[in-house]
Amino acid sequence: MWRVAVLTFVGLWSEPPSQRQRCAEPRYRWSAKIDTTLAAITPQPASIPEMLQSWNPPAVTARDWCVPRAGRELVVYQVGGWIRRLETSKDDGDWHIELTDRRDSPADSCIVAEIPLVELGGTYRQARADLGRLVAGRRRSKSGVLAKPVAVQIVGAAFFDGHHRAGARRRDPIDPKHGRCNSSLRALWEIHPVYRVERP
Repeated sequence: MWRVAVLTFVGLWSEPPSQRQRCAEPRYRWSAKIDTTLAAITPQPASIPEMLQSWNPPAVTARDWCVPRAGRELVVYQVGGWIRRLETSKDDGDWHIELTDRRDSPADSCIVAEIPLVELGGTYRQARADLGRLVAGRRRSKSGVLAKPVAVQIVGAAFFDGHHRAGARRRDPIDPKHGRCNSSLRALWEIHPVYRVERP
């Protein structure tokens, strides 16, 4: 009997930290996604090619629902690009923006930027209003693809969306898909939440 008890204890203790975590997050890393405490930080410039080519993925996977922000995620960035797709009816309420470096870049070489619900504060209300004015009158398909891309500058905190990481290895495939931004594992780097939307 004591052997069973010891083995059970050892088995529980040897589980990865993400398995042992207990949290009340309603969605994957929700507190980090809606965090406004970084909004006053002076943004650093970053480019979409830089994000896709040199921002190394952290060891965050789909199992890490409660991992707080760390490392690069504690930095606010200013990123210029072209809006290729805008979805305003996601199940979590976020506005999902897909940005590429150039107007004619391949659609999958994008990064995602997300603006949380307006109910979460004036910062997000203003960002959505500014984005709405920027794309006003532009034709979009049912899936949100803009007929003509729109130039924009986004300011917000970096966020690695490990929810779309299929496993725990360094070169995991992306699954489920991350919108159309599936060019590499580095494409799971987002600007989330977006604090400001500006004209370039």
